[in-house]
Amino acid sequence: MDVTLNRAALFEELQLIQGVLERRTTIPILSNILLTAEGDRLHLAATDLDVTVFTACPATVRAEGRATIHGKMFFDLVRSLALDTLDVTVSDARVEVRCGTFNSHLASLDPANYPTLPEVPMGQGYALEVELLHRLVDATIFAVSSEEGHFQYNAALLLLRPDAVSMVATDGHRLAYAHFPHAGGPPPFEQQLLPRKILAQLRRLDGQGLPVYVGRGESHVAFQLGERVLLSRILEARFPQYERVLVRNNPHRAQIEKAELAPSLHRVALLASERTRGVQLQLEEDRILLTSVGYDLGGAEEVVPCRYRGPSLKVLVNAQYLLDFLNSTEASKVELQLGDGEGPLVAVPVDLETPGAEVLCVIMPIRA
Repeated sequence: MDVTLNRAALFEELQLIQGVLERRTTIPILSNILLTAEGDRLHLAATDLDVTVFTACPATVRAEGRATIHGKMFFDLVRSLALDTLDVTVSDARVEVRCGTFNSHLASLDPANYPTLPEVPMGQGYALEVELLHRLVDATIFAVSSEEGHFQYNAALLLLRPDAVSMVATDGHRLAYAHFPHAGGPPPFEQQLLPRKILAQLRRLDGQGLPVYVGRGESHVAFQLGERVLLSRILEARFPQYERVLVRNNPHRAQIEKAELAPSLHRVALLASERTRGVQLQLEEDRILLTSVGYDLGGAEEVVPCRYRGPSLKVLVNAQYLLDFLNSTEASKVELQLGDGEGPLVAVPVDLETPGAEVLCVIMPIRA
């Protein structure tokens, strides 16, 4: 293999791949990228056996061939180069990278030992604008559990309909839900679980006006954007029955500026219990009193103005859960909805731009 590449074009594809590469693995080749020079393209592939990414960049190919290269080192190397073009040559089980007066060589594992990569499903698939996909991920990924072993909580559920798309995630203590009207065509599936890693990769995609096509193969869900393809192995775990947790009829509602609530909540939570991050929200006429709970060395409270008419209500919640929701929304104003002090707190953005859209976060209260 012998190719000349544009540094910026190669770096952009390597950046996408970094989230899939295994950093700590007992299978060394999973830390490598599979390079294939063919025609006028350098094709790149990486996998952790659950998530796979395919991409490509333009290349001047003098000799076709395949090789593997350590993904993180290659990424750091390309990022550090000073000129716009570089040459990559493979010989004697090593990859040589040259740029101007810079010369380097890296060990290359036998590409024949690279794991068998899944096939990309045929057909165009269900069309989704990249911006809409980003909104779905942003509205839910924070509620995906990062604790290992809770398989039903370690992924978000993507739901496709001919006229709408939804995503929901829960870690058992909170639930995030987003729904948008969308005419994407016949869906390849009704619902599929997407692990946190594939959600993070989808958020990295830059559509530049192109749609993402969603398809399903025998054992993988595929997201295709031009030459970029993300594949996620189909998960067999059963997602919780989230419909029973979606609360839409809490009668007591307070509207508040996000720019006022978020910093105040953060300050008060600094003096809350490190284990529960508990902060009590007390709704009173046109104000919310925030009070930290459970900190052995002291406490804090702060009053935040809001628009509220109703009975005085208290609810104790994990402040970080509410902050995660506030950080996920671009809305300047949010609404906090309560039934009583015993039920969940529901947080929704105010004035969504898309008619028929729904975004909400249900936070279960801390039992004192």
